[in-house]
Amino acid sequence: MPRLKHPEAPRLLARNVWRYREQRRITVSALAEKLDWPLVELYKIEGGDKFDLSLDELERLSLALHVEPADLLRRNSDH
Repeated sequence: MPRLKHPEAPRLLARNVWRYREQRRITVSALAEKLDWPLVELYKIEGGDKFDLSLDELERLSLALHVEPADLLRRNSDH
């Protein structure tokens, strides 16, 4: 299964997931519930500690946040 391998991916993902989640006023626990993921997984993502996110997981996360998957990995995501 394809995985994110770029060295900047965890940091970019962490920043952007947090930003979009905050913009949409969704708590981390509400997002975890919506995704049916363990809360600790989202804490790892937002902390930049999740290095093995699959492309399928990235897509599910982007759908839950109502953004394009690429938006979660952009360097400047000022949307």
